[in-house]
Amino acid sequence: MYNLVPFDEEHIHFIETDYEFSPEARAMFYNHHAIRGYSLFKDDLIMAAAGVHILWDGVAEGWIVMSKHGYKVPKTVARYTDKLFEGIMADNKLWRIQASVSVNDERALRFASWLGFEDEGLMKRYGPDGSDYRRVARFA
Repeated sequence: MYNLVPFDEEHIHFIETDYEFSPEARAMFYNHHAIRGYSLFKDDLIMAAAGVHILWDGVAEGWIVMSKHGYKVPKTVARYTDKLFEGIMADNKLWRIQASVSVNDERALRFASWLGFEDEGLMKRYGPDGSDYRRVARFA
């Protein structure tokens, strides 16, 4: 059975990814007063965590951390994530959620598009390794 719970920074310690998720990247979720999010569990496993960092009234930066377990049930995670962003937008009176997606992650780009994020353009040399990213945004 799946259970959606409010995001807690402790979840970042336990999410198992099949990609590099550095301690520096995980630290961005600690003691951050402007995070609004949820974690999707199946039993004791975190399938994914998603939410936003509120930038200012009406605008937030979206994020999703998929676990290696979540990739095994992509349709389930997608449905929960779509509802999650709808709820976060309504609860926080957001008119825009923006996100950055690596141009090298075609799966993430397709997922963002499926979630209703529109491509706003290329962000050259944005990534921590100097790689390019796409700016995407979802509107209320």
